[in-house]
Amino acid sequence: MKQLFYLPAICMLVLSACTGSFKKGDKGLEYKIVSSGSGKTISYGNFMQIHIKQVYGGTKDTVLMDTHEYMSRVQPFDSVNTPLPFFKILKQLRKGDSVVIRMLTDSVFKDQPAQMPPFMKKGKYLYTHVTMVNIFETQQQADSANQAEATAAKPRIYKKQIEEIEKGLAEKKVQLDAEIKVIEAYLAKNNIKATKTKWGTYVAVTTEGTGEKLSAKDIAVVNYTGRTLDSGKVFDSNIDPKFQHVQPMEVALGELGGSILGWNDAILQLKKGSKATVYIPATLGYGETGNAPKIKPGENLVFDIEVTDVMTEEAYVAKQKAMQKMQEEMMKKMQESQNQAPAPADTKKTDK
Repeated sequence: MKQLFYLPAICMLVLSACTGSFKKGDKGLEYKIVSSGSGKTISYGNFMQIHIKQVYGGTKDTVLMDTHEYMSRVQPFDSVNTPLPFFKILKQLRKGDSVVIRMLTDSVFKDQPAQMPPFMKKGKYLYTHVTMVNIFETQQQADSANQAEATAAKPRIYKKQIEEIEKGLAEKKVQLDAEIKVIEAYLAKNNIKATKTKWGTYVAVTTEGTGEKLSAKDIAVVNYTGRTLDSGKVFDSNIDPKFQHVQPMEVALGELGGSILGWNDAILQLKKGSKATVYIPATLGYGETGNAPKIKPGENLVFDIEVTDVMTEEAYVAKQKAMQKMQEEMMKKMQESQNQAPAPADTKKTDK
């Protein structure tokens, strides 16, 4: 919650909705409550489901963040996780109410003026709009609502992530094209037939697999060996014991960021049982930073990948919960064993 209400990272209603009188809050905050809800006001220890939006009211309104584009937040309501000036304002809300909070940039960046983004000016407002979507009394209710929200929002979040990725790749087009040319030259020299994906990974399927191609709804269970294109040196593998993690890797294809982009790009071209060698441009791998000490900056990569199984999201979540429960039980048994262990004997010698 502290991150949520750190003003340079929160969010707000457009200026056209901010006309009218504002009340004074603490620490330079001003606010205006729009009462359209019902029921009791939120209480200390409840859980709140909220949407937030922030707009910088400069010469031209600039939306800095809007959870409506992703999903609402579900979190505890207390003065520990919520900075006190915001806590005092939000405690007046009921389910369905909203509040407009504003603060001058001079106040926001008073202690750290160098942190003010170049497009912001002194004497302008950061406007924040918070909508109290729902109020829950128990952790179980909050968790259930959060899970439902996450499930519903997942396709929307995935779409936004894809848009951001493709925007970033367009900005790096010159570098990406240069990397692709190197890969194409390697494929031609070694007489390797491979299919280019939309983003620029090349996939050479050696075993076709069965069923439909994988989708963003799937979790791929894979075995892999990775090496650099230039040297051919193996830098990682989950089938070679010397790398000390011989176990299948689970790749949630709808959760970008869990693996390098080239993996998602390539595995979506495969099926259950497929085996393929994929050639990944550095931009879709570890980019300009590399992954020291084994992968240099700007290094193109090659992976031998086998999709050994495909799981649904439901099966994956169930498996994760079962593993978590098993770990908790093991920790509990270890703790009980330690508590029951006899105290060490006193070996201190006594004078006779």
